[in-house]
Amino acid sequence: MVTTCPRGSSVARTGWSLTDFVHTVFGSLPRVDQQRWADVYLRGLLSTPGRKTMKRLAGQICGEPSAGQALQQFITVSPWDWHQPRSALARLAARRLPDHAWVAGTFVSEKKGSRSVGVRRRFVPALGATVNCQVGVGLFMVSRTEAIPVDWDLVLDGGWREDAALRRRARIPDTVTGGSAWKRALEMAAGAGSAPWAHRTPLVADLTVTGDLAEVPGGPAFGSGEWLVRVRPDHPVMEHGPGTAPSLPAAPSTAEHVIEAGGTRFRVALSHFDAGSGPVRVRSALVRLPGRRAATLGGHPPVHRLFALDSPGEPGEAQYWLSTLRRRNVGYVFSLIRRQQLVADTLRALEEGYGLTDFEGRSYPGWHHHMTMVSAAYAYRRLTSGPADSLSA
Repeated sequence: MVTTCPRGSSVARTGWSLTDFVHTVFGSLPRVDQQRWADVYLRGLLSTPGRKTMKRLAGQICGEPSAGQALQQFITVSPWDWHQPRSALARLAARRLPDHAWVAGTFVSEKKGSRSVGVRRRFVPALGATVNCQVGVGLFMVSRTEAIPVDWDLVLDGGWREDAALRRRARIPDTVTGGSAWKRALEMAAGAGSAPWAHRTPLVADLTVTGDLAEVPGGPAFGSGEWLVRVRPDHPVMEHGPGTAPSLPAAPSTAEHVIEAGGTRFRVALSHFDAGSGPVRVRSALVRLPGRRAATLGGHPPVHRLFALDSPGEPGEAQYWLSTLRRRNVGYVFSLIRRQQLVADTLRALEEGYGLTDFEGRSYPGWHHHMTMVSAAYAYRRLTSGPADSLSA
């Protein structure tokens, strides 16, 4: 017997019904029953309080015990392509967020046992502890007031990169090579920026939660793109200023030391901005990165700009940001950094209200299917409050 579930738009927003939204975003799914269960899953994420398990979602929307098994089949087993729905979401977001930037954010999902895809014990600087967890990376399209998640990936390291049996069990494709959160963010942004409807903007990222920022100097090139990434105060840099000509060796220093030593050894620029909650001081200096090779044979290692943000007269550590934006206006850079806070707020909202970390399945496709549905639920709620024709496909 085929499990059925009522269709409807009980959580529809003014301007666009959930049925129309599902048809637009998930119209690429090849079977009608897949689109039906996408509708059910979305309505469950939008209306089920608390933990978003398959059983609770099905009970909230269908009221049939067997519906939970059907949802499980749809998410963990059904072989639908998650890339096309995510592209559809990104196109919709681009129409509503014309002045957008790409911002990456990471989240940690603590797990029990060792069978959840990507899980292993890691030291997480943001928690100050070693925990058994997954690390996910999200790519957000961010305006000055809104952040919409449009792509996701898992950090796959250790055995998840090398153990063939482990990868087969989790159904990880051979083409997925894994790598750090920084690598995943760069590759997602490069793919999104190449879409015909997208415009190229710098990638902004705060990946300090994962502790892998030491890989920035040796990370893969982001094509010809620019990036702005938050680093820890002790991140290694090399001074670039009077007495540090490229032909002369320079001792590695730290981001914090370079900024604090400004005015005694070399120039540090200073600007002030209003963050809405008080004044913010922005200091910046040119630096090089230890171990970074020259871009061209016979050339010199590239020069980056280091930024430090703090509130004068108020306690709290400064934020340090490393960037390729060495010639951009400081006000523009400051506006990009402020958008990262929108992503941090959105990640909390996704975890608390949309089931971001609630998927307990063991498969790589299942995790991506669930994350696609989480993105769709959030985008529906945030993007469909205007006139219907403003979001028509």
